Amino acid sequence: MKFQMNPKFMNLKSKLFASAVAFTMVLGVATPMFASAQTTAELTAQINMLLSQIAQLQARVSGGSTAVTTVTFGTNLTIGSKGADVTALQTWLVNKGVLVMPNGVAYGYFGSLTKSALAKYQLSVGIAPAVGYFGPMTRAKINAQSVTTTTTTTTSTTAGCVAGAAFSSTTGAACATTTTSTGTTGITTPGVEGTLSVTAGPISNTVLNVGQTMVPVLSVRAQAQTSDISIQRITVDLGSNTNIYNKLFSKLYVVDSSNNVLASVNLNSSTVVQSGTDYIVALTGFNVVVPKNTYKDITLKADLYSSIDSKYLSTGTNPIVPVFMIQSNGVRGVDGAGIDQYGPSSNISQTLTINGSLTDNAQANVSLAAATPITASVPVLDTTNGQYLQLPVLAFNVNAQNDALHLRQVVVNFVGVRTNNTTATATAAYLYNGSTQVSSASINPTTGVAVFSNITNGTNGATIPAGTTVVYTVKADVTGVTAGSLALSASLNTTVGQTMIYNSQDSTITNSGSAVGLVQTVLGKGPAVTLASTNIVKTTVSNNTTSTSTLTATFNVNLQAVGSDLLFGTQASTSPTFVFGIYKDGVLLATNVASTSNFSLPTGVTQDATQSFTVSQNQTVSLPVTFSFQSNAPAGTALPFGSYAVSLEKVNYVSAGVAGNISTVGQTAWRTGTQVLP
Repeated sequence: MKFQMNPKFMNLKSKLFASAVAFTMVLGVATPMFASAQTTAELTAQINMLLSQIAQLQARVSGGSTAVTTVTFGTNLTIGSKGADVTALQTWLVNKGVLVMPNGVAYGYFGSLTKSALAKYQLSVGIAPAVGYFGPMTRAKINAQSVTTTTTTTTSTTAGCVAGAAFSSTTGAACATTTTSTGTTGITTPGVEGTLSVTAGPISNTVLNVGQTMVPVLSVRAQAQTSDISIQRITVDLGSNTNIYNKLFSKLYVVDSSNNVLASVNLNSSTVVQSGTDYIVALTGFNVVVPKNTYKDITLKADLYSSIDSKYLSTGTNPIVPVFMIQSNGVRGVDGAGIDQYGPSSNISQTLTINGSLTDNAQANVSLAAATPITASVPVLDTTNGQYLQLPVLAFNVNAQNDALHLRQVVVNFVGVRTNNTTATATAAYLYNGSTQVSSASINPTTGVAVFSNITNGTNGATIPAGTTVVYTVKADVTGVTAGSLALSASLNTTVGQTMIYNSQDSTITNSGSAVGLVQTVLGKGPAVTLASTNIVKTTVSNNTTSTSTLTATFNVNLQAVGSDLLFGTQASTSPTFVFGIYKDGVLLATNVASTSNFSLPTGVTQDATQSFTVSQNQTVSLPVTFSFQSNAPAGTALPFGSYAVSLEKVNYVSAGVAGNISTVGQTAWRTGTQVLP
C-alpha cells in the first residue's frame, strides 16, 4: 500500500527552496553587512547545505509514482480491533463523510465512534443488520467501490547542472523540471482523459403502487469514450412539490444492472435541498466504473410510503404527478486523468403514475399449466372394482400480481362420457399443490360440479406469494369402470362468484384467464394409448430441374390391451390403426396429400391375417410409427409455402368384436414440431 506525499512535506520543500533563493539574493547585495560577523565562505557553505537539502527532497519525489489507494480489506473488524486495517477503514469512513475524528484522537483503534460511523454507512447502503460490525458483507460492498488515485511525478535533468545546484551553470535554467499528473484508477486507463455520454436508459414500468419498495423510477445509460470513467455522483430533481418526498416517496437508491445497491438516501428536509423552485437530492459515495467504449445502465429506485392519502393518487381529488429528473450535467464521473466529466447534455425525466396500494390492485392470473395431462387413455388400477383413484385430470397456474394471494374457493366442472358402460362415474375430487393436498370435495352426480370451499388463509399449500406462480393439480376418483370406458375432462370455473381468490386482507379480487383440461379416458376394456415422443425431419432430393422435399414424422406410441384381447389393423389394412392429419401454419389442411405410413409389428404380438394383428389382454407393446409426405402433390403441384406439422388424430381398434377408436383430434400434444416447405 503506497501513500501520497503529505502536503505539509511538499509545502516544506517549497519553503526551503524559496528561502535558499532569497538568502542567495541577500548575500549578493549586502555582503558587507555580514562581513564582520561571518565570512563569505561560511555563508556560501550554509547556502550549499540548504541547496543540498533541497536536492535530497527533490530526489525523494523525482522519477516515480505514489498512489493513494482505497484498501482491499480482508479482515473482520469490531470494537477493540487495532492496526493498519482499522486506520485504513477510519480514513475511508472520513472520506465518505460519515466519520469525524476529533482533534487529538489517534487513528488505528476501533472504538465507539468508528462503530457508530460504520453503522451509519451500512444503513445508507442497505446492509442489514446495520450494527457497526465490519464483516464479509460490508467488506464486499467497500471493496467493490475501491478507487485508487495515482499521482505520477516525472523529473528531467537540465544540462550544465552539478550535484546540489539549483540552476544550470551554462543555461541558467532550473536544474530539475517536475511534472505531476493525477489519475483515478480502479479503472484501466490512468492518465487518459475521457468523455462521458449519458442518455435515458430502459425502465420496465411507470405505474407504481402505494407501499412498493425499491421500484424503478428512472434509468440512465452511461457511456465512456477514450478512457474508463468512474461514475461517482447522481443529482436528482424531484420537482417543485414538497409532497413528492413528504407524502409519496421515502427513500431513493442507486442500483447497478446486477441489482446491487450502490448508494441510498432517505428523503427528508435534511437530505433534500431547494434549488430555485425545485427540490434536489444528491446520491454520492459510490463508484461505478464504465470501461472505455462501453456503457452501463444505472437505475434509480425508490420506496413509496406504506400509506398515502388517496387524494394524492392519480385518481384522487388533488393528484400529484411525480416526475423524476436528472438535469443537464447531473451525473458526475472521473476519467483516468482525474478530470471530472459530466452528463447528460440535456435533461432526462420520467413521469410516473401512482395507484392505490398493492393490496387494492391485487390480481390473480389463471392459465392452463404445462403440466396438465395430455389426452390419453389409461387402464383402471383396480380391475375388481373398476377404479382409478386420484386420476390427474387438470393442472392450472395461479399468478399473484401486486400482493400475496390465497385460494378461498375453487370450482371445477367435470364432464364424463361413458362407452359400453352404464355404471362408470367420477365420485370425488382433490386439489393439490405439488404433493400437498389443499382440499377435497365430492363431485355432484347430476351437475358434475366439485366445490372446494372454505379454504382459509394459512391453509397449507393455498398461498401464492406476490409475484410468483403456483401450479395446482385437480385429481378425481373414477369407479365402476368394469367394462368399456369413461372419458373424463375438467375445467376451472372462473366466473364471478365461483372460483374465488383473496388478497392478503381477505378481500375478493379480480380473476382473469381460464383453464380447460384435456380428455382422460379410463378403460375397463379397450386400448390404453399413450404417446412417448414425436419427431419430424425434412429430406430434400434435387436434380437438374426439380427439388423435392419429404417430411417424415415419427410417433412412439404405447398400446396396452385392457380387459380383453385387442385387434389392430396392419399398415396394409383398409381400416388403418393410425390416422394422421397434416397441419399448415397450425391449421388442418382441407385436402389431404400423397402420404404413406409405416410401422413394424413388435415382438410378441400375433398376426391374425395379412391385414391385422392381436395384442393379448394386459399386454403392452411399443410402436415407432412413421408418416411421410412430399412437397409435391401427386399431380406435381407444389404445396404452398408454410410451416408444416403432422398429428396423430385417431387410433382404431376392435375389442370383443366391437369397433372403436381413441380420438385426439386437435390436441397439440399429439402433434409434431414444424418444418418449412417447400
